[in-house]
Amino acid sequence: MIHTLMKEDGFEGILFPGNGSKDKVIIVMSGSNGGMNMAKHEAEFYHKNGIPAMSLALFKTKQTSPDLVSVPIEYVENAIRYLKEQGYQKIGIDGASKGSEMALVAGSLLLDISCVIARVPSYYVSEGLAGKGKRKGPSGTSCWSYKGKDLPYAAYKTRIINMAEMIKKEKEIRIRDINSDKDVTPDTIIPVENIRGPVLFLSSKKDEVWPSFESACIMEEKLESVSFPYEHKHVAFENMSHAAIAHLPWIYTSASAPALFMPFATASAIACVFPLPLQKQL
Repeated sequence: MIHTLMKEDGFEGILFPGNGSKDKVIIVMSGSNGGMNMAKHEAEFYHKNGIPAMSLALFKTKQTSPDLVSVPIEYVENAIRYLKEQGYQKIGIDGASKGSEMALVAGSLLLDISCVIARVPSYYVSEGLAGKGKRKGPSGTSCWSYKGKDLPYAAYKTRIINMAEMIKKEKEIRIRDINSDKDVTPDTIIPVENIRGPVLFLSSKKDEVWPSFESACIMEEKLESVSFPYEHKHVAFENMSHAAIAHLPWIYTSASAPALFMPFATASAIACVFPLPLQKQL
């Protein structure tokens, strides 16, 4: 296990060697929860299944911003550079929820990404989130930036989001309506057709956080319409919650009780869901 530092390497990550081979590696990112905990557990899952993986921090760590605001795509770019320096040949990227935005955007921008896995994805870039508790809400900026400029984003129409009150009242995280009520314009839509490798979408028809199933359908239709030259697949689960991860803290489990959690994470997505040709391309 190798830790990288923002000051020295330009990003914060933890690299797990898997089976020790360097033919492929996957960068793993979590969502709006921030921090490193969930991404680390996902990377460990890949590692235990023999696949080298790096958990990448996007925000809310000691080395990154406290908020999901203008997070640099350069974090992924710098991680790719580092992994290539370590001798890794093919580099995939796996993001869940807000991390799926980063995975899809990075995949559309960066030439060295060999494969994209987007779990419970969004087809467009959203406004960032800032603050804590009752003060947490839309930031007035993009979630992501590149080369010092914010990416175009779809703004929330709802300007106050009280998550704690919602969980107390509804007994679950149910913000689908808030996340569906945004100003999506053509420049905010992620150009998934620019990705240079196979793509896997994992969505849920029971997603109460945002419409990941509909987003994945839109992106899959886009890839079909442009005769996308790489393998692509959309796997839609009937009864999976928005928390499409292998390890989930108890607080999230209690907050999302009505739906089932994903039982196997995306290491098995590469091994089982992807057809053999996609495994070879990763």
